[in-house]
Amino acid sequence: MMKKLACVIVLAACGGTDDPSNPCPTGDCSIAARTTVKWTLNAYPERGFPMDSCNDFGVARIAVDIVDADGFATSGQDNCGNGQAVFSGLVPGDYTVYMMPLDLDGNPLLNGPVTGNVTAGDENREVTLNVPWDAWAGAADATGTFLFRISWGGMSCDATSVKNQTLTLTVNGVVQNLTTDDGQALNGSDKKPCKKLTDNFPQSALGVEFGLATLLVKGFDATDSMMFSKQFDTFVGAGITNPTLTFDVPLQ
Repeated sequence: MMKKLACVIVLAACGGTDDPSNPCPTGDCSIAARTTVKWTLNAYPERGFPMDSCNDFGVARIAVDIVDADGFATSGQDNCGNGQAVFSGLVPGDYTVYMMPLDLDGNPLLNGPVTGNVTAGDENREVTLNVPWDAWAGAADATGTFLFRISWGGMSCDATSVKNQTLTLTVNGVVQNLTTDDGQALNGSDKKPCKKLTDNFPQSALGVEFGLATLLVKGFDATDSMMFSKQFDTFVGAGITNPTLTFDVPLQ
């Protein structure tokens, strides 16, 4: 429980004087150590997904509270796109960090704050907090675009024995009964000619459920025998614009 809300501290400056002959009237013009809180939104690099943008959930600002062991808080806000809030001159010690994305009207966008820990000291310190996908108040209704390419042993399918492919996209445990822009169903039932890695545009699907996902890729040769198969852990980000993910099926 926070006992007291202290004033905002974002990069405090030293000294300050109208007397040019005495630039340090306080006697101390050392630069105070900075504690930086960085943030990411739905970042899952282990699943090949770098992160969502501030726009995807309408995040305007990020509010950060840094709370000491006695429950006293130092609070700050910054624009979401800045990627961080900086606190200067915190008393050395261990702090709990509370982070909340806000919309343009200052309303919280999560079911509860994201928390972490940081130790302030005499040197600059930083911590990065990621907002997990299921923390958003609107996560259950969110959808996104899934863009992807398939490679086979690092090569385009036309350089291998693979002629056809099936795709099964599962999000939050639910198989997606959707089709890609070029007409391939993503429920594993639709065998289609494999897509060249060198095609101008990736395969994509709109309105895919937002969240943790797996993609099962199967490759078939000219005799319709399944030759290669692999399931990938992946992620479907929110919003229309998402990065293109490449899934490489090993040829073994």
